Amino acid sequence: MSADLTANVAYPQQDSYEFMSSEGERCPTWRNEVTLRSLEVARMYEPGAYIARISPTPLLMIVASDDGQTPTDLQLTAFNQALEPKQFELLDGGHYTAYTSHFDRSSGAAADWFTQHLAAK
Repeated sequence: MSADLTANVAYPQQDSYEFMSSEGERCPTWRNEVTLRSLEVARMYEPGAYIARISPTPLLMIVASDDGQTPTDLQLTAFNQALEPKQFELLDGGHYTAYTSHFDRSSGAAADWFTQHLAAK
């Protein structure tokens, strides 16, 4: 993480820098470093390849309208490929807004979803 958006970092977006900086202040033992293996595994992560196979496991997707890390159009495509039961929540903003400016809405949607689907088991 670096304020220099041209630096060689894992996630060079401005919103990543702002979010991680604020979380770093909140969590004083956090270290601003990552292993090459972690980056490799993160880049290979492709949950969309399995989206049609998770049913009948309930799926909740909380998506940001202007996500620079996980492009919104790819998330919409994945959601449309998923089978029921599923629910979609679209938040205004970037990748981290579910944890910041829209936390009440995103956490409320998640809590309602888990209550509905875990209570049914």
